[in-house]
Amino acid sequence: METINPTNGQENISQSDVQTLPTTFGPYPSLVKEKPVFTKGEKILAFTAFAIAYGIVQFAISNTTGFFTTGLCLLMIALTVGYLKKTDHTFKISHKIWTAVMIAFSTVFSLTANDFIKILDMIFLLPAGAYLVYCVCAEKKLFGRFAAFEFLKCSVGNPISHSGKEFSAVGSSINAKNSGANIKAAIGGLILATPLTIVVAGLLMSADAGVEAMLTKLSEAFNYDNIPVIIGRIILSIPIAGYLFGLLYSHTHAEKARTLDEEKCTSFISRLRFVSNTAVYTAVTPICLLYVLFFISQANYFLSAFMNKLPDNYSYAEYARRGFFELFAIELINAAVIFAINFFSKKSGDEKPRALRFYTVMISVFTILITATAISKMVLYIQNYGLTQLRVYTTWFMVLTALMFVYVIIRQFKANFAFIRSAAVTFTLMFALLCFSRPDAIIARYNMEYCSEQLSFQDITEMCDLSSDAAAVITEEQYEELVQNKYMNDKYADEDMTGTEYINQRIERNLKNSTYNYYNISAIKLNDQITK
Repeated sequence: METINPTNGQENISQSDVQTLPTTFGPYPSLVKEKPVFTKGEKILAFTAFAIAYGIVQFAISNTTGFFTTGLCLLMIALTVGYLKKTDHTFKISHKIWTAVMIAFSTVFSLTANDFIKILDMIFLLPAGAYLVYCVCAEKKLFGRFAAFEFLKCSVGNPISHSGKEFSAVGSSINAKNSGANIKAAIGGLILATPLTIVVAGLLMSADAGVEAMLTKLSEAFNYDNIPVIIGRIILSIPIAGYLFGLLYSHTHAEKARTLDEEKCTSFISRLRFVSNTAVYTAVTPICLLYVLFFISQANYFLSAFMNKLPDNYSYAEYARRGFFELFAIELINAAVIFAINFFSKKSGDEKPRALRFYTVMISVFTILITATAISKMVLYIQNYGLTQLRVYTTWFMVLTALMFVYVIIRQFKANFAFIRSAAVTFTLMFALLCFSRPDAIIARYNMEYCSEQLSFQDITEMCDLSSDAAAVITEEQYEELVQNKYMNDKYADEDMTGTEYINQRIERNLKNSTYNYYNISAIKLNDQITK
């Protein structure tokens, strides 16, 4: 007797017809996972993403960066913009401005030799680029109310969830008949060309010393000792390439991009508001009272900097150092408190009561007062001991956080104040000030001009070691006499050389640590000064 196998409400259907059944009762779940079909542009993008990823490993991770990294970043921006336009996406005015900002920050690698600034710049550019792609594809303005959620989605969620498509796209290109034949033909052509290329290279090397030097360096880059390094960089490039491809692929496919649902974000934030406002006020009141008592009792200590004098029993170093670390801890606590009372209180957001606004303003005001005092103390310290990288960075950080707390206060009195957009613009401007001011050059210039009496020769050599930015200032002709005087007073001075010669030799050693140290504007100026 024949067995009847009902399938989706129908009988005696052959297995080959399962996929063509009518979907009367809803979509029939496919038993075979559908493979993505890639366009020609996406296949090219897959190979381009790997090349860019290797460039990132070579010029942003493995080596000191400069002109090459600027070129790499500009190439990435150009390819991204071109690909988005090729896929029929349009740029709003805010998108164009943000693209210009990214182009400007790409030049930082060539303008400064400070490695820390370059690392920060790369960390800034990568999520900035991801956010640009998201906003262009989603047709949204930048830095809206839910920008924090958008950043996580565009820089983490979407790219990583589609990173595997990179390998599928490469595989589909290789498996194609025409592509496979072309690849085989290219390999065969390279094999045939190798003997003739070696002969021509030998003749050129014999004819011209410049060509000989260039080809010698090129051959050294591919010696056996470098093979493990190259393999390691290729392996590291693979996940980076997957991320880059996933970023563009996910956002240029409307059905895959999963644009942020603002209603879900609002619902999520609402679910966080479960703490009674009365409990919040009760918890925060003792902290505010403590700040009041603390500030009153320590008024002389905190306000001494404004009067340009030290409290009793304090040195400049101890006064400024204690002030900063106290401030840093207070700022972290206050920022956490403000975040907690505004996100976890039952009545918050548009329904925020006056009491909650009062506590937010009060905590912010005290933080700004203490921050201003700490900045004054740092200025007092700098006037007496000069500038260092740590003093520049901490002062920059204090000014930035003070501005953020000012925006928090404004938000309490003006409900429609665009806090996220204002904070983002302010951070971008402050970060631009940090990057384009070339802090090491400022440090060297300030100390050589205004703190020369306190400087020792060791201080000068330590400034030279900061980067080529500082060294290019110290080796200027106007400071030769100062350098020589400090060198003669140093107990380790060598009578057979001058201070300038000692400094120049030290700088040359620093430059030769990496070939890439020469590829920035400061290094070009410095190399010209020390080889005169």
